[in-house]
Amino acid sequence: MDFKDLTGKKTYIMTIAVICYAVGGVVSGYVPIGVAIPLILGALGLGALRDAFTKPESIPEVAPVSHPPL
Repeated sequence: MDFKDLTGKKTYIMTIAVICYAVGGVVSGYVPIGVAIPLILGALGLGALRDAFTKPESIPEVAPVSHPPL
């Protein structure tokens, strides 16, 4: 397996794995719900950050500010 095939997908794979771990742990009784919720929220935040950094062109252009003369 070539890791070039996973370019841009490793973070999303990790996000899905952490969510599956948290949900599976709660269902099986090995992970308390108080631990699973921060795991799920952290994984979703990680995925959101990755998505935000891959789309830099979505940042709006800021107009220059003109200052009045003193």
